[in-house]
Amino acid sequence: MRYKLLLILFALLPVLSFAQDEDLELWGSMKFSKKLTKKIRFELEEQIRWADSLSQYKKNFTDLGFKYKLHKRHSLALHLRLVDEVDEDKYLRYHIDANSDFTRSNFPLIFQQRLRFQKSWDADGVLDKKFFRLKWDCALKNKAVSPYIAHEYYWRLMEENSLSKQRSTIGISWSMGDALKMKLFLRNQKDLNEEIRIN
Repeated sequence: MRYKLLLILFALLPVLSFAQDEDLELWGSMKFSKKLTKKIRFELEEQIRWADSLSQYKKNFTDLGFKYKLHKRHSLALHLRLVDEVDEDKYLRYHIDANSDFTRSNFPLIFQQRLRFQKSWDADGVLDKKFFRLKWDCALKNKAVSPYIAHEYYWRLMEENSLSKQRSTIGISWSMGDALKMKLFLRNQKDLNEEIRIN
């Protein structure tokens, strides 16, 4: 059953990659996490991204933060991110996440959702972007290697509120023990109609 689900997920890859003309990006990350108490976990992630249909290096970032476990299936997180973009100034970002997941004991998939509020600043300390984001994903339950798919919407919270962007992702996650995890994933991004706005 697991191998069939894995085959289905990777069969979706060409559809995700070529069904639209939007930019396709390849992202890779390495994440270290350490449990500090029963409810608090420290997290450190390094990520690198390629864009322009995988032909050009885009950026890398370092992300560090803390996750607080509210319940077995729910958590809150606060993260600070330092981004280094090619031919552009570095900028700083923070985000607050509300996470939850759902699964059944004899079911091979886990469903997750994330609500995120984020702000970022440019090198001069000027507020650059502010977003509310909604993401869901579905992953194969496996301690070592877990393929997954995800979809996310961006809601811009600046001078004019608007639905700004959507992302579709297919990837695979490797767990190398409790503290270290790697991810490699393809992501298709699409800017949504700028005319859909609420003032």
